[in-house]
Amino acid sequence: MCYVFLIAAYYLMLFCPSLIVMPFSLILALPFFLFSRTRKASLLALTLLLTISMILDHTALDISIEKENVTTIGVKAIEDGAVKKGGMYGFPAVLRYVYDGYGVYASASGEVYVYSNKEEVRAGDSLRCTGLFTSSSLFIAESVITVNTSPFRDLRKGAEAILRKRLSALEEEERNLALMLLLAMTDDGESLVTELGRQKGVSHVFALSGMHLSLIASFLLPPLSFLMGKKRGEYVLLVFLFLFTFLSGFRASLLRALLFRILITLFPSSEEGDVFYLTFLLHAAFFPESLMRAGAVFSYLSVAGMFLLSSRLETLSERIFHVRLSFIFVSISCLIFTIPYSFHLFGSFTFAGIIYSPLVNFLVTLYMGLLFISLIIPLPSHLFSVLYLFLEKTLSFPLVSVTYDNLKPYYMLLVIVFIPVMIKIVSIPWKKM
Repeated sequence: MCYVFLIAAYYLMLFCPSLIVMPFSLILALPFFLFSRTRKASLLALTLLLTISMILDHTALDISIEKENVTTIGVKAIEDGAVKKGGMYGFPAVLRYVYDGYGVYASASGEVYVYSNKEEVRAGDSLRCTGLFTSSSLFIAESVITVNTSPFRDLRKGAEAILRKRLSALEEEERNLALMLLLAMTDDGESLVTELGRQKGVSHVFALSGMHLSLIASFLLPPLSFLMGKKRGEYVLLVFLFLFTFLSGFRASLLRALLFRILITLFPSSEEGDVFYLTFLLHAAFFPESLMRAGAVFSYLSVAGMFLLSSRLETLSERIFHVRLSFIFVSISCLIFTIPYSFHLFGSFTFAGIIYSPLVNFLVTLYMGLLFISLIIPLPSHLFSVLYLFLEKTLSFPLVSVTYDNLKPYYMLLVIVFIPVMIKIVSIPWKKM
């Protein structure tokens, strides 16, 4: 129940923020008093709704002067800047103040996205940008001046320099993919592989996410457990996962995975639903700006799909067809939960990810595994060239990749998925009679 409530509230927050007010929030929370574990569920629900209100305060644009008159803005970067398609450089930021060029300064709040020619903006940097608004939250900057740098910026840049040196033997395309998988940044914008991945609906595989932390854990936990025991090994592992998240600039999807891992490690007997809730609340409490980033949204929706739906579909498939097909149902579950948001952002979506995700996920995981090994032991660069070529050919293969500009096919998928589930649920009482 908590997953359904979280996702319902999240989608309301994304698409209908005006509805998230305390009276309506309390009405949504009332059903929790009717279920078991009443007290804990109710407190979590109410806290979640208060948290959503706080997040809206952080993200809603509030400027006391006309945006058309704004010539300078003061911001704090939420994430590292990145080279975008077309050579522009962009970064999300929290608005602090605005200036209209006629001597009027005004405080401001909300989230903006800044496009500029300046590079090496890091999460946490305070900046002054001169330019103009071209839409409600898009600011085109002619100049960007760093006022204050983020804490530990030099440490992150030093670690990045070491990584770049270790990857210098790779070809440009392979190196760009490596930087994207390790630090969520590239030198030349979107590469061919990531562009193909976006067209095939598997962009999430290339984005820093819980998959990366799981891979690091799979490499480090066995030796750590052997050296110091399983419990201590899990605690030490959290340090390595924190460092990786820190070096990435505390990317939203990594934060979600890190917080979830910390809670599971500290409270191993907790139910996944409670941990999922608490992860959201901690994320909002300490990093409220990042929670509305697309990466965080896709991450939370995908995980909710996996927790809520995939295991049920796998069990149903095993009972009916005697085949579990976990990788297929994980992809379907993630798509069911993320397609509405994807359609909201891009105006289109594709089901091709169901077909491409399993193999692409395996290849990217293998690529990352080799990268981690190469940071310790130098590996022949042609290994990465061959793997990159295989990945490119896989994504270029002309399987089904139709793009839809309306949600009718999505509704058909919902019917196809949920009719067998409902039949199974309804048939259970009849079997008991």
